[in-house]
Amino acid sequence: MTNGVSKSEQTVLASTGGKTSFWRVEGSLMELGALRPVGFFTWNARSFSERWARRAGMAGMAVARPFAYATSRTFATRFLHLLLRGVSRDRLDLLGEEYFHYVLKPQLRQGAVEEIVAAVRQGEHVVLVGQLLENILRPLAHHLGAEAFLANRLEYRDGRATGRLLDPVVRPR
Repeated sequence: MTNGVSKSEQTVLASTGGKTSFWRVEGSLMELGALRPVGFFTWNARSFSERWARRAGMAGMAVARPFAYATSRTFATRFLHLLLRGVSRDRLDLLGEEYFHYVLKPQLRQGAVEEIVAAVRQGEHVVLVGQLLENILRPLAHHLGAEAFLANRLEYRDGRATGRLLDPVVRPR
């Protein structure tokens, strides 16, 4: 069984020394589903018409996602992020920071946060793993002092999201 870390990353982790621990964000730090963050992004689209078009897409996604999930969890995750097609990278970064500060930060389990911060202070290499987009997980990793994170990443062309997720896709728990 592989550990999900490439050979080059293993070399970097081995050369830095110290213990490395991987923390799953969903479950250990908070209880969070996949629809809520994408719903937040669609709810806060720039224009009025874009908001309502994306909300209609979310309603359709709520109906279709259980069938996609039954087919494949990876496919369901990729399918969900199609709603973000056309959103600019800077907009997603801004909304990701807002989502972290106003929604996720109050929901963090204090016991788990204290464990991660203590591990970082002891020189341990902490890697956060989550199904969230990197736009949300980056502020969380920065807040906790984690060196690295593994999150879902959107593909961008000309500064706009294509709606496709890049490999590796972190599936729901």
